[in-house]
This record gives sequence, C-alpha cells and structure tokens, in this order.
Amino acid sequence: MGVCIMKIHEKLKKSYDILSKHYEFDVDTKTFNAYYERPAMIKAIGKIKNLRVLDAGCGAGYYTKWLIDNNAKEVVAIDFSKKMVEATKRKVENKAHVLELDLNTKLPFNNNYFDMIVSSLTLHYVKDLNFTLSEFKRVLKENGVLIFSINHPIMTYLYFSLENYFEEILLEDLINKVPVYFYHRSFNTIFDALYNNNFFVVNMYEPKPTKDFLKLDEKNYKKLMKKPNFLIIKAIKSNVTK
Repeated sequence: MGVCIMKIHEKLKKSYDILSKHYEFDVDTKTFNAYYERPAMIKAIGKIKNLRVLDAGCGAGYYTKWLIDNNAKEVVAIDFSKKMVEATKRKVENKAHVLELDLNTKLPFNNNYFDMIVSSLTLHYVKDLNFTLSEFKRVLKENGVLIFSINHPIMTYLYFSLENYFEEILLEDLINKVPVYFYHRSFNTIFDALYNNNFFVVNMYEPKPTKDFLKLDEKNYKKLMKKPNFLIIKAIKSNVTK
C-alpha cells in the first residue's frame, strides 16, 4: 500500500475500534442491519450444517454466532479491528477460532480449506479487491461458496453525487459520528474481479426491507423499496480454465 492509503487504513482500524461497542450492543437492533441486510444474507447463505466456514470481516460477531448456532462444522472469524475481535470472542467464547487478521494481506490458512466464506459489508473496505478475492479463491475448496454483501454501486454513486460512476474512488462517511473510509466500485469492476479469480456468480440479490423495518422506520422503508442500499452476491469457486 502507498503511504497515504496506509494512513487511511490505520484511521479506519482506529474508527472500528471506537465503533466496536456500538456494533456489539446497538447494531443488532438497527433497522438497516436487523431488518434489511441480515435477513437477505441469511437467506442467501442457506444451510451450513457440517461446513467449515470463514467469517471474513466478522465485526462484533453476529454472523459468527449465527454460523455456530446453525451447526457449521468449524467457524473461523477474522477482523482487522482488535476491539471487534474481542467483542466476537465475548459473544461466542471458545466456540469459534477468532483472529485479528487483515484482508489486505495474505491469509494464514491452507489452500482449499474452507467450504464457504461469508463476508458481510466488508469488501468495500479492502484496497485491492482482486487480491482479496484471490486469497478467498486460494483458501476455498473447489466448488466452495462465497457470499458477500457490499454497498450497492448505485447507492454510492447517487448518495455521494459522484461525477464518474466508473471510477474506483475512496470515499469518507460517518457511522455514529465516527469517520469511515471505503471504496466505490462499479458493477463492472466487481464482476471483473470475480471473473478474474474463477468465481462463477450463481445469484445476485438487491434486498428489500422487511415488514418489521416498515414498523420502525417508514421513511427509509419507502426509500429502500425504490433504491437499493446494499448488494449481495453468491458465487462458487470454479476450476474452469478461461
């Protein structure tokens, strides 16, 4: 990484250390998480009984616990924030391997180790999507499944009034008044990175909010019924030679 990008990366880690309490105690009841992203992700994940699963970007451990509760054979959870890792360990105790690791670096796992990788609202933070996906490809078994959610490219393009939809650009936003930094990437950039790393997309979801969301936040419910905020992609590691 360049010097400027490294500084931004360190700022982001500090931001998520600060946000760890918010994620541990508040986010489970936030409408955009509890009644929008999570129901759609869980539907996309499907059955995970007896699977070895990597939770890549585990945050405070919501999906880590869900994977354990739904009988995954083995769960490994990773996050680059020390405080998030600590929060996940509190949530799941010794029922998962929880590690402080950065998705911008090589992962310390054997080739073809995992049956599935789940990554919730994380990949828009990585500097080099091609590199991170290449590591996912390496550690996934043949026909292993990758399921991830990210900021929807249309949302970032419209919300930040970007001049060029196709330009990959670093953006700044606030979560609970704490600055965070992430990348806008076009559909083309995202799907090229998947294709380059032998991931075959089997489904793409543009989720809509649940009725429980409507009960709590009618204004944003109406917005999300017209404009998506998140994008969910389900892909399989293929051995097809291009």
